[in-house]
Amino acid sequence: MDLKDKKCIPCSTYVAPLAIEEKKRLLADLGADWVLTHEDSRLKRSFKFKNFKRALEFTNEIGRIAEEEKHHPEISLGWGHCDIEIWTHTNNNLHENDFILASKINEGFKRLYP
Repeated sequence: MDLKDKKCIPCSTYVAPLAIEEKKRLLADLGADWVLTHEDSRLKRSFKFKNFKRALEFTNEIGRIAEEEKHHPEISLGWGHCDIEIWTHTNNNLHENDFILASKINEGFKRLYP
């Protein structure tokens, strides 16, 4: 099953972080625009836009997706960009949920800006 077709599973307590091999495998599924940061414990991507309005529109789409998945990224919005950083707070590292959310964000971008 593709990441975009999965649902985030709530992590209200500690969950073990993914092994680096699994992180790299899932990262490859997301495409080259996502990168691992913070010693491979976070996912990050910058989306570029031609103006603030489009960046804000996309930020709102991310908010909708995050609420639906009950998994919330860090979002930095500015003129012509929307930067996303994702990790699981209960383990301060990465879980499959983070990659699911990133995949759904990719799909949201494709829907808005085909």
